[in-house]
Amino acid sequence: MIQRTSAGRGLGVFTTLLGLVAAGCLHQQTRLQSEDDSDRAETKYEIKTIGDVTTVAGVEPLPVGGVGLVVDLDGTGGDAPPGGYRTMLETQLKKEGVQNVREVLASPSTSLVLVSAQIPAGARKGDPIDLEITLPPGSKTTSLRGGYLRKCYLYSYDTTKNLLPTSRGADRPLLGHPLVVAEGRLLVGLGDGDEEARLRRGRIWGGGRCRINRPFELVLNSDKQYASLAAAVADRINHTFHGSFPRSPGDELAVAKNNTHVLLGVPPQYRLNLPRYLRVVRLIPLREAAGAAALAERNAYRQRLEKDLLDPDRCVIAALRLEALGNDTVPALKEGLKSPHALVRFCAAEALAYMNQSAAGEVLADMVEQQPALRAFSLTALASLDEAVCHIKLRELLASPDAETRYGAFRALRALDERDEAVQGELLNDSFWLHKVAPGSPPLVHMTSGRRAEIVLFGEEAYLKPPFQFLAGDFAITADEHDERCTISRFTVNRPPARRQCSLKLEDVLRTLAGLGGGYPEAVELLRQVETCGTATCRVMADALPQAVSVYELVRAGQEIKKREQKGTDLAREEPTEQELLKRDEEIVRSRLDLGATPNLFARDPARRPRLTPEPQAEAAARDRPPPADRAPWRR
Repeated sequence: MIQRTSAGRGLGVFTTLLGLVAAGCLHQQTRLQSEDDSDRAETKYEIKTIGDVTTVAGVEPLPVGGVGLVVDLDGTGGDAPPGGYRTMLETQLKKEGVQNVREVLASPSTSLVLVSAQIPAGARKGDPIDLEITLPPGSKTTSLRGGYLRKCYLYSYDTTKNLLPTSRGADRPLLGHPLVVAEGRLLVGLGDGDEEARLRRGRIWGGGRCRINRPFELVLNSDKQYASLAAAVADRINHTFHGSFPRSPGDELAVAKNNTHVLLGVPPQYRLNLPRYLRVVRLIPLREAAGAAALAERNAYRQRLEKDLLDPDRCVIAALRLEALGNDTVPALKEGLKSPHALVRFCAAEALAYMNQSAAGEVLADMVEQQPALRAFSLTALASLDEAVCHIKLRELLASPDAETRYGAFRALRALDERDEAVQGELLNDSFWLHKVAPGSPPLVHMTSGRRAEIVLFGEEAYLKPPFQFLAGDFAITADEHDERCTISRFTVNRPPARRQCSLKLEDVLRTLAGLGGGYPEAVELLRQVETCGTATCRVMADALPQAVSVYELVRAGQEIKKREQKGTDLAREEPTEQELLKRDEEIVRSRLDLGATPNLFARDPARRPRLTPEPQAEAAARDRPPPADRAPWRR
């Protein structure tokens, strides 16, 4: 039997090559255009910026693929089908010194698999990469559940025709470089489709490690392709962000590769908000000319920005441009924190956060709860500023009554410091993380369908309310109406049934499920059924991720406000929460400014399942109220 810990060099193959070629995904060079600064005609500035002479390239993810071997299957594996994939795997296993390769591949406890991933733009060496695991055509494997992917390498790839369109002969795949090392326990059974199909594919969130730095690229416009200009662009970027990130001599943030391309790395404070970073880079003034005239021009530009920062109609772009000027603008941005306008205070605080100024913390924390349209940006800025005030405020937000705020604060605090005791968790069955946070606050259960296998239990204990009968994979979770405990049973083909009892506390149920061999897919399926049937003493939510609000949504919100005003609605007599919400949104709606894309900290997994249907606010609040002290927690 082959051991899963055996090390090996790369197993190269192009796992999704044909599909990618058909979809046109190879060598896409999508570029971000100059609309990112959103300036209207009346707010144009005369200073020439980097964005005026360049476009951003290299924003598409880089596909990589390989062949791997999954071990530890419970008799559901099968012999690898003949063909190129098998030949490559056999060759690699022999190089590793594996004996009896054919017997290993024929074992029902192993399976040849295809491993694919995408390296995002801006990735750094050592970054985690999500993996997708599929079976090749003709595979006899019936299920990948319980499997472990042995260490393998994923390669870049191309085709002869793509590299040389005039080449004769067939379009053959060409092996590139090993860019990702992959290994880990598979998550099987998530996603859509029938049960049989879901068991034949899997994923490993964060199971890969990037082996390269993959910077963005700034491409000089066709009429600006001079070596001196490329060097000037790189110098201006390095000067602007000087001191904001650690580097050794010769390790610059921006490097002029030639007369057409400038390679662009990402400072640590922007790693959670790449869209903002690219906007700021493009707004950096192109040249710092000498002389009295140039100095006067720069001073006039800065004075105009300082004035525009205090105008709610112009503060978004003004703050970005002040941020692009570097640390000299900190005093002006701090003045913005004193504005009576919420949008001005937010824009100033957000810019200060990315400039490592602790003064931003209090304002951003207020915005998280007071301005829903700004929540995703505020939380990301807090997570990007390693100051004591940010740690304190994010911990406080874990107890917020709003689900998106609570989980957003959890993710932000983990990104800021995963060792913070407030977000520490326990890995169950080497499959998923269980976190208990914000004790004493109202209960809430949250799970994710992408990026990380985790279940977060907020606040007071959550319980299951009998009677119920749930099926999740090989597991049955049951309790009769008057039971004080539930029974968890596991039924598998090759093993005798196993049963355990535990309390109705949801934490105990999840721990018992994991103790019997249950993984994240089974835990997620259980929680989905619990929510659908209303069998929990609190809400169960999935993917409550704060998102950017588009300008169109803000306009619609403004139209709703206008309709209410025309109908003569007395806001003072409405519920305080609704009145405050309308007042909060109104100023932001009137700004008519697009605040940017959702930061990558809260980017949704494109393949995620739809969020569970939310409950009406009053109903959810009623469910979250603790039961009377003289009644069992699961009795209502």
